[in-house]
Amino acid sequence: MSTLIEFKNIKKSYGEKVVMENFDLQVDRGEFVTIIGSSGCGKTTALKMVNGLIHPDQGDILIDGENIREKDQTQLRRNIGYAIQGSVLFPHMTVEQNISYVPDLLNGRNRAKTKEAVSKWMKIVGLDEELKERYPAELSGGQQQRVGIARALAASPEILLMDEPFGAVDEITRPHLLWSGWLRKREGPAACRRRS
Repeated sequence: MSTLIEFKNIKKSYGEKVVMENFDLQVDRGEFVTIIGSSGCGKTTALKMVNGLIHPDQGDILIDGENIREKDQTQLRRNIGYAIQGSVLFPHMTVEQNISYVPDLLNGRNRAKTKEAVSKWMKIVGLDEELKERYPAELSGGQQQRVGIARALAASPEILLMDEPFGAVDEITRPHLLWSGWLRKREGPAACRRRS
């Protein structure tokens, strides 16, 4: 199995507080990795480094063997799905527009292909089709979070980063999301690595 993401000797500080030091991690293609730690230990920072939203003070991050510092950051982010903490949807866009944002960019405005992707991912995350025309303010917190997950998955990215994506999702819906088709279909061994 080949390495897809690699952190090499990463150090990151915020002011005087060092949140990561000598951080090394390899994630193989198809591998499912969970980073567990207390609040403020660098979990979100590590995810944001993968798609270039935050840069390390020291060290390198490689995707498919290429240093992300040398990649076009917009192209890098278009190939990475990212479901972030809470709900950060575009408030002026409908559910359908939120989910279709990246597929529209990638499909060259092929509306039929994008509409198909939106419907597919809404069904997978348990959202009714009738919600397509609603705005984020008209949804519950759990529905908003599921729209964010659908948006992260809609372009079928090779890399999916999820930062506490199920926090606002109710206990009845959470198992459906965790074991729905998109998670089961991920190829390769599952792995959970603990970082302290």
